[in-house]
Amino acid sequence: VIICAYTDMRWNDLIEAVGSLRRQQLAPAEVIVVVDHNPGLLARARAEFPDVTVIENTGPQGLSGARNSGLAAASGEIAAFMDEDATADPSWLKELVAVYADPNVLGAGGAIMPQWQNGRPAWFPEEFDWVVGCTYQGMPQAQAPVRNLIGCNMSYRRAALDAIGGIHDHWPGTSLREDADTGLRLRR
Repeated sequence: VIICAYTDMRWNDLIEAVGSLRRQQLAPAEVIVVVDHNPGLLARARAEFPDVTVIENTGPQGLSGARNSGLAAASGEIAAFMDEDATADPSWLKELVAVYADPNVLGAGGAIMPQWQNGRPAWFPEEFDWVVGCTYQGMPQAQAPVRNLIGCNMSYRRAALDAIGGIHDHWPGTSLREDADTGLRLRR
């Protein structure tokens, strides 16, 4: 599992994210935290997580570079990605890995539920949850082909990502376009 982090302002979120991986019913083979061009956060994460591989993003600044740095450090056949402000349900990896029993599956993701600090705004419909990187009303409720996965809960066969040259970093600082690009290139 690769977690990308970039700001000290999400430190408590990062602690929760790593903690949620420690509680998985299927333990991850490895957990890699990639820190995106923030030496202070890198040192702090290395001190806090001695049982986790903590590396710096050696690529271009931004999420694509961090994901590719994590992928380069990973040894597994399946690379799962989550954000530092996400927490994984205890059954997340168990359910995610089960999908890969089908050799035709190149990537898989799962539901992403927003955790509104003050409750969902009344004016914000579930159809727009994609704007905040979450599962939105209208997405498949069961296993189904999708155009692209949502970055904070996505996984790919390592061989498939290698075959398409990894995650392109044409769009530093954003993941919406890179997630779509990765999905479209994999479908091709």
